[in-house]
Amino acid sequence: MGAYATAKELGREAVLEKIKSAGLMTYGLRREDFCEALKQAEEAAPVDAGLNNADTDGALLELLRENPGRIFEGIRIAGMLTGTEALSLYLPEKETALAEELGGTAETYGIEIINDIIDVRKSERHFLLHIVTAAELSDILEGTSEEGVYIKAEDKPLEKVRSDTKVSSLISLEGARAVSMGYHFFTPEEAADKTAADAVNAVIKVIREDQCIVRETLDKLSAFRRASCGKCVFCREGLIQLEYMQKEITAARGKAEYPGLTQEIGEAMGISTLCSVGQESAKAALDATAKFAGEYEAHIKKNKCPAGVCTSFSHIYVDPQACTGCGDCMDVCPADCIEGRPKYIHMIDEFDCTKCGKCIEACEEDAIVKTSGKLPKLPNILTKAGRFRKH
Repeated sequence: MGAYATAKELGREAVLEKIKSAGLMTYGLRREDFCEALKQAEEAAPVDAGLNNADTDGALLELLRENPGRIFEGIRIAGMLTGTEALSLYLPEKETALAEELGGTAETYGIEIINDIIDVRKSERHFLLHIVTAAELSDILEGTSEEGVYIKAEDKPLEKVRSDTKVSSLISLEGARAVSMGYHFFTPEEAADKTAADAVNAVIKVIREDQCIVRETLDKLSAFRRASCGKCVFCREGLIQLEYMQKEITAARGKAEYPGLTQEIGEAMGISTLCSVGQESAKAALDATAKFAGEYEAHIKKNKCPAGVCTSFSHIYVDPQACTGCGDCMDVCPADCIEGRPKYIHMIDEFDCTKCGKCIEACEEDAIVKTSGKLPKLPNILTKAGRFRKH
């Protein structure tokens, strides 16, 4: 007998007693007693299931891929409890293949699949159900429920661990620059004291010494911009401004006022938007500028990316004293930005150079140099090898 069939046989009040005894809490950003949340829902309120709108990682969709029936049964149980047949499952817009794969099965459960985020305006009076809560409803009725939260730490598979499990036991903090968890950045020292319950989107990612905090922040903001519906002014315009400033900083065009503006805009977004995209999207940027101010100072004031990731701060040039004019670098350059002739000192057009480094690998004379410092005096016209003088 499936979980929904068991629920129908028991009846609404008995199901509520089982849920109450299990101590079920709603999953996601607003952790509250499930039965209390249900009391606040209107009678016959439609059920909208999905991830948090702000969950751009989508790691928890693995539960749906592994056992869709478990999620669908939970959605139907929630519908029974609110007294509705209007059941919807929202999947991220990009997950069209998953929606198509599950469409037939969902239809047999009376569930409509929609590729979009949940419109909180239209769903104001609906009962919002996280897919993890749906899975746990099924588990409670099946008698297989166990305490814990789902975690995807680094490249490990999604797993369920006790809520109080220390993050330091799930990942290695050796060589960590920062830790991304939930919608926040933490210093390694902060992360060591956190528990699995703090990763509300299940994802824990270590940012190592060879990764750039500013670049990671930009990537997060770009993902949020793609997820945003654009209907909240503060979310739409705030994300545009935050993404623009991070992009300018990584492109060596940052301004001293950008970190302060990030704090001002980010804090306003948290209290002026309706759904979790606007409310949560600025938190990583707020953390990055506050906790890793040295990274921003290096980019903006010292014209340097500490991790060496932002290529706009580096230069690749041909050492005129070492170049023999062999042409090997020209042969491998994918951007065709190296000018030269046999036995003449070659020159790199920095405007077109992608800094891929293939020319460095190809040069047997070690004549091609990558630096984050000032460029030495270089020839501006083709000059015979061995004839260039600095003065």
